[in-house]
Amino acid sequence: MKDNATSITRRSLLASGGAVIGATALPRHAFASYPERPITVAMMAPPGGATDRGTRPVLELMKKALGTRSVALQDMSGAGGIQALDYVRGQPADGYTLLGANDVIESFPSLGKIDYDWRSFDFWMSGGTAAGICVPADSKIETFKQWIEEVGANPGKYSVASTPAGSLWSNVAVYLRKKIGLDFKLANYKGGGPSVRAVVAQETNFGCIGVTPQVNFINAGKLRCLAATVPDEWRTAGTTIPSMLKDIDDPLLKKTFPWTNIHGVAIKKGAPEEVLAALDKSFAAAMANKSMAKVYNDNGFFPFRAGRDKANDLMGKRTALQAYIVEVIIGTAKKTRDELKIEKIEG
Repeated sequence: MKDNATSITRRSLLASGGAVIGATALPRHAFASYPERPITVAMMAPPGGATDRGTRPVLELMKKALGTRSVALQDMSGAGGIQALDYVRGQPADGYTLLGANDVIESFPSLGKIDYDWRSFDFWMSGGTAAGICVPADSKIETFKQWIEEVGANPGKYSVASTPAGSLWSNVAVYLRKKIGLDFKLANYKGGGPSVRAVVAQETNFGCIGVTPQVNFINAGKLRCLAATVPDEWRTAGTTIPSMLKDIDDPLLKKTFPWTNIHGVAIKKGAPEEVLAALDKSFAAAMANKSMAKVYNDNGFFPFRAGRDKANDLMGKRTALQAYIVEVIIGTAKKTRDELKIEKIEG
């Protein structure tokens, strides 16, 4: 009589083999690579603006390179972008919550609005929007040099539209006013769109605004951009814009141009190497895609195409610049560079 406990029939062997095969097939997720589920991107600026227009096409290309079907952009622009920053910092560093980043994280620590800085994130920087001095198309002022002379000869007469106080483009206006010794009224609007419309409607005389919101008005013959915060003459969006350095001899500007906001992607510090490597690869693929050349040109974006290491280094240098402007030039710092342990640069 056979011992049932030790007897192995052909049927039981096949069943056992099937179970082994099934067990091997079931934990498929254990071998899957990032990303396995949808990715959320917390956008620091609302739809339609420069940050959105610069970041959305990059994320679309990154999505294809990552092989995922779902990358959802969420408008978390509340409190000037702090809502998005806080949200991403509060999520696991697992690669499923990204930040659609712009430049306010550079000045907000000095202004006391946040108690962290760029070192809380890893960045990938696509491009940026340089600031440009713009005038109505029918203005008698034709060059940046003439603008400096006209404003300088008429203290207190002219007004300049820009974005909210503490933003990069507004800081450019303040820097020009103090460093060159100009006396103009600075009118701060809620964003680039309202600022540029104020110039077109002649609510203000001039603007110190990002080139991106100027583009459509330049192409429509309603505005002229006299000079921008770029190191050299810049051909973009069907026009050629001189560098401010052509008419300003300023060591700090020479050392730190271009001054732009940023369009990029960031992730909370501490993500697994697998996730970082996948984002590195997908960002590089996006930057190599020929369609990005049209995105840059159509929108007047200054190209950085900076991968993680370069972008993180740039963010440190840009934060040092903004901290200098806020603390030394504007004098509105709530926290000093010493308190923030930020590199000191001087003009």
